[in-house]
Parts: sequence; structure tokens; C-alpha cells
Amino acid sequence: MRISTIQAFNNGVAGIQRNYANATRTQEQISTGNRILTPADDPVASVRLLQLEQQQNVLTQYKDNLTAANNSLSQEEVTLNSVNTVLQRVRELAVQAGNGALSQADRSSIGAELRERENELLTLMNTRNARGEYLFSGYQGKSPPFVRAADGSYSYQGDEGQRKLQVASSLNLAISDNGKKIFENVRNAGRIGTTQINSPVGSTLRASAPVVTDEVAFAGTPGFPAAGIEVVFRDAPDQLSFDAYEYPWDGVSAALPGASGKLDDKPEQSDSYQFRGVSFKFDGVPVGGERVAVVPQSAGVAVSSGSASAADLRTAITDPVAFATAFPTGSANLTIGNGAAAPNLNFTLDTTPPTSLDFSSAPADYPLLLTTANGLSIRFDSPPAAGDSFALSPAAAEEKQGILNTIAALRTSLENQPDTPAGNLNTRDAVAVALTNLDNGMESVSSVQGEIGARLNIIESSQTDNEDVSLLNKAVQADLRELDYAEALSRLSFQTIILEAAQQSYVKISSLNLFNQLR
Repeated sequence: MRISTIQAFNNGVAGIQRNYANATRTQEQISTGNRILTPADDPVASVRLLQLEQQQNVLTQYKDNLTAANNSLSQEEVTLNSVNTVLQRVRELAVQAGNGALSQADRSSIGAELRERENELLTLMNTRNARGEYLFSGYQGKSPPFVRAADGSYSYQGDEGQRKLQVASSLNLAISDNGKKIFENVRNAGRIGTTQINSPVGSTLRASAPVVTDEVAFAGTPGFPAAGIEVVFRDAPDQLSFDAYEYPWDGVSAALPGASGKLDDKPEQSDSYQFRGVSFKFDGVPVGGERVAVVPQSAGVAVSSGSASAADLRTAITDPVAFATAFPTGSANLTIGNGAAAPNLNFTLDTTPPTSLDFSSAPADYPLLLTTANGLSIRFDSPPAAGDSFALSPAAAEEKQGILNTIAALRTSLENQPDTPAGNLNTRDAVAVALTNLDNGMESVSSVQGEIGARLNIIESSQTDNEDVSLLNKAVQADLRELDYAEALSRLSFQTIILEAAQQSYVKISSLNLFNQLR
């Protein structure tokens, strides 16, 4: 076989180019530090590197989300710490307001500070984050969560949403809490009411507003009766003793176990009574035979007076079945007739059917208690005037009461109660309810603070896990991508020798000529 000159030339050039390309590629690997310069260098490793880079991008996003979650929860924690500080001060003011030696001016000054604390709390509850979104509005970040109405009450305008961020492959972490959960869903210790069903002449008995002081006992077994209890005082000579029955008492049913009690004969001091998580006080001395209904607010009616007189009207339900049938779902109007002077007044209540009662057979002494056929008892603590009008509507069950409304109710009581024995007792009742509600409110805030602390701990551990996985990811990428310099330098040295040999061989072969063989 003969090899032409051009074939020998081309083979030599191809060999030099091939060896030069190999040496050049090795030099590029050394200069970049990467073993894989193109997917063709190692297809399997290239695919694995692409997957690892995608995972690294996800880990970077998780890291950013963890930082954002930490910032959001830290701001919420700081805000709730401030809320707790204000609530502590409000509680101190409530305790101070319970001092019976204070004058009305003293209470008004306490009420003035409560107003400022109330405004401070409203500002804290409407806190915004760095993006201008309200912290406690749920998903309604652009709307303020708490709004004060013209009558001084507060309402929650947000929703019950809870914003979350994904901080790991299967972990979505809550980065906010809605204001309803923290500040509104607070157990109302004053959701039980009292009504004195009858008050015989000569009695000075007064039942305070009950306070739910033990939620476990209240809702446990047997627990406080759902319809409430009726406290019945015995007749003389043992009129200071009483028994409690399930409401309404029919005069035959047995007393509830452990529900008996006895008052002292000192009207100047209160007698405390506790039964299945509910605590209330009796002031004064009964004459015997008196009955006091202690029932949930939903078992009574709310009274809105449209009268010009100072008549004080209270109600109680004596027959729940008849009441539910006769009383309208909205409001019923009680109108005092235009008869002669008391006690010859009459009134009309537009129930179904309408109820009319004549005062003429009632004694002139007040309080005046009248019982209607539709299951409602109406008590007048002071004489009404002809033409007086009262709107009676079923009272909604106030199982929950917001912190702001609790403070507003206490402040209103301090500012408006007269400096009289009755006013002092009303203030005492308002303070007792407010203290328990404030404790419940602080417990709600503290509970959410505990949840935030747990989430911050999760963020801390997730950040550590994220960094570990990220470090491992980079290590695997380095194993697949990075160059072994010792091996590469040895290979380059060898490739350089081969290249030089190829060049020298080419020179010698290309210089061969038949003419050189002629002598």
C-alpha cells in the first residue's frame, strides 16, 4: 500500500490538532477549576448538576422566606409585648378603681387614664408592618382591623385568615394572627346576669353581677346549668339561708347538690357565693321568700328606654317555652298607658298575642314586679310615667367580649356611676367583671405569644436545616463539577509531551523525499 504525500501531510496535521485540542481543554479545566465544561463532557453528571442547582435555588427561596417570616413574627411579638404591658397597667387601674373609699372625682380621673390606655391599645392593635399592611387584619391587610363606633364600642373589621409562607418542602408556617383570635375571642366573665324575681317590702337584698371565675368548673360535669339557677331564700326565722335550684324553679324540684348557703345579718358587708365556676355577691339582708334568677344573658331580654322619665325597668323570663312562642324575634315595645297617677297605670306589650296589664291592683311601693302570661316578668325599680316607652329585645349571648370593649365598659362605668351607695355597688360589679375579663384577655394574648415563640423556634431550626442541606448540596456539586488539579496537571504534562512528539514527527515525516534517496 502506498501513502501519498498529501495523506501523510493531512494525518500529521490532524494528529497535531487533536493533541493540541486535548491539551487546550485540559488547560481550560485548570483555569476554570471545573471538570465539566459542556454537557458532553459528562452527560449523567450534567443532569445531576442541573437538579442540584434547581434544589439550591429552592433552598435560597426558603432562606428568604424564613427571613421574612422571622421579621413578621418578631414584629408581632414586640407588638403583643406592648399590648401586655398596657393591659397590666389597665388591670392596675381596675384594681385601684375597686377601692370603695374613692370619690367620683377619683374614679373619673382613673377613667381619664383608661381612655388614654384604650386609645393606645387601639393604635397597637392597628399596627402596620413594613409593607404598610395591618398585622392583625387576617387577609384584609389594607383595612384597619379595629374600628371605634360613635357610641364608643369597638368592632373587628378584618377576617379570620392567617397568612402563611412555605419555609420547607412540606412546611407552611403561619406568619400572622388575626385580631379576632387574639383580642376578640375572649371569654366574657359577665355573660351571666341576675334578676331579683321578687322583692318583698323591707328587704334590702341586692344580688351583684355574677362573674364566671372558673371556666373549667363552669363548663365541666355537672357544670353550671345551661338555663341558669334560681336562688331561693327561706322564710323567717331562717331567712338568711338559701338554696339554689335549676332555673326556673317550680317550687317542687329539689335543690342542686352543694348549692345551699347562708348570709350574715350585717348589711354593711357583702357575702360572696360561688357555685360551679360562677361567683357573685349578696348585699343587704333578705326578709325571706325572695328569689333571684342567675341566668345566661341569652335567657333574658335587653331593655332600651325611649322614655323621658327616670324609670328603671328590669326583666326576667319565668316560662322559657311561653316566652319563645310569644316574644317576637325582633323587639317588642312596652308602652305605659295614659291612665291616672300611679299605681293606676297600665301598660301594653306588643307580643303575640299582645299583653296588657293594669297596675291598679299592684301596691304603690317600688320595686314593683308584674308577671305576664307570655313568660316574662317585668320589674319597675322606680315609678314610670304615662307615655313612657321601652323596647324589649332578646339579648344575644355574649360569650365573648373583646378587650377594647371590656376597657370601654369599665371606663364608662367609672365615669357615669353616681357617688352613691348604689353607684358604688355598681362600680364594684363592673370592676369584678372587668378584672376577670382582663385576665382572660391577657391569657389570650399570652397564648398567642407562646404560639409565636414556637414558630420562631421552628424558624431557627429550619434555618439550621436549610443551611446544612445547602452545604451538602454545594459539596455534591463540587464533587461532580470541580477538577482534580493533580490529575489534570499530570494529564496536561503528558498531553504536552504527546503534542511535542507529534509536532517533531510531523516535521521529520514531512521532510522525507524520494529525491533524498537518489545517489
